[in-house]
Amino acid sequence: MKGLIFSNLLTFVEKEYGESTKTKMLESAGRLSADGSYIESESYPYEEIFHLAGNLSTITNVSMAKTFENFGEYLFIQLAKAFSQFFSPDETLFGFLQKLEDHIHMEVRKKYPGAKLPGFDFESIDENNLKMIYKSERAMSDFGIGMIQGAAIWFNRKVFVGKKDISKNLDGTLVELHVRILW
Repeated sequence: MKGLIFSNLLTFVEKEYGESTKTKMLESAGRLSADGSYIESESYPYEEIFHLAGNLSTITNVSMAKTFENFGEYLFIQLAKAFSQFFSPDETLFGFLQKLEDHIHMEVRKKYPGAKLPGFDFESIDENNLKMIYKSERAMSDFGIGMIQGAAIWFNRKVFVGKKDISKNLDGTLVELHVRILW
């Protein structure tokens, strides 16, 4: 997982919970001696994000799922600000989501070679409902839900995102997401 994700997690924790919580989270992960910094273009073991999020969840008493959702929402807004060229003025939330695979992830792979991104399949149900199939060995659909919620905020929409684990072993590697626009 690219350092960009980790460095944004540190900023998120500091903004949401304060410097002392960030320090405790890093201390628990054994990263304090390295000052907790991450190089954005470098790759780090994805298990480390689970370790950090688990530490944060324990410290804040916020579930791991909600921790990933909150961070995903935050991260989407930060990335949208940094890469606003990916958004056209007349674009819709569902239009944007449906171009993740063929456009956005392709550009991310150009900028960050070696990035391992989740895969998605889409089924448009109607103008207010979209089914997405999330596929990733990392089983981070809660983070994906947060990213979808962040996209909804960016597009000035309120959404409900339902999820159902449809993986063979119920391990979160294949998840059906139902995105409903509420307004």
